[in-house]
Amino acid sequence: MLKAIIKKSVKEDYWSFMSWYRERFGFLPAVLKYIALRKNGIGTAPNPLTGGVVYLRPGTTDQNVYDEIFVAREYDIDLGAPLFIVDAGAHIGLSSVFFASKYPKATVIAIEPEPSNFAVLLRNVKDYSNIKPIQAGLWSRKTHLSIQDSNVATWSFRVSEDSSGSGIPAVGIQDLITDFNMDRIDVLKIDIEGSEIEVLNNSKAWIDAVKTLIIELHDRFRHGCTEALQKSFYSHTYDKSRSGESIVMTKIKRIAT
Repeated sequence: MLKAIIKKSVKEDYWSFMSWYRERFGFLPAVLKYIALRKNGIGTAPNPLTGGVVYLRPGTTDQNVYDEIFVAREYDIDLGAPLFIVDAGAHIGLSSVFFASKYPKATVIAIEPEPSNFAVLLRNVKDYSNIKPIQAGLWSRKTHLSIQDSNVATWSFRVSEDSSGSGIPAVGIQDLITDFNMDRIDVLKIDIEGSEIEVLNNSKAWIDAVKTLIIELHDRFRHGCTEALQKSFYSHTYDKSRSGESIVMTKIKRIAT
């Protein structure tokens, strides 16, 4: 009865955040976080790699993303000692923060097109000098994009090319290699809700620069994502595994002809 009365007096998204936090970190920490949430309007959760915090929008899929990255550790993979990491589909920056925390010597390029996600990303990465945030979509080349479905969950935004030239900027992987003067990409993480088709179908110029690929495919949104991946790496050898929803391809090498 008391719980029902308290729940009625608390905003639904705040209650969701407090319940989520309590399950992971305990009752008293959840109460303290609720007090801070009412004051600041945004939630925080621990970054277990640094002892710092990351920012989350209460009652949103930000909480699910936190679970994937910091609880399930989807990107806690043996990647050696990478120096250049591209995080495409960085959402609110939690994956970029994870990479930057685990590999402090690496430059992490965090790419996210959606404005509300990018605003939280900037807040999350502001204390990491090795994270370079870019508000853009990853595409086959430099162009402009528009958000197709703004009413979906914040991690599910899909984009299409905008011929008007006034949409969200987009970049290709070769553009990033040139702009950041990289001779290779040690880790390329791609989670871009189906746009991997455009990226992979135009991979000839840059594919040999990638040492490790971490990619989530979205055939459920667009048929052909898996086929595009297979075609891109047809002339390469690699070790393949899975981590959570992601396919991990390491030791990528072109087959000698």
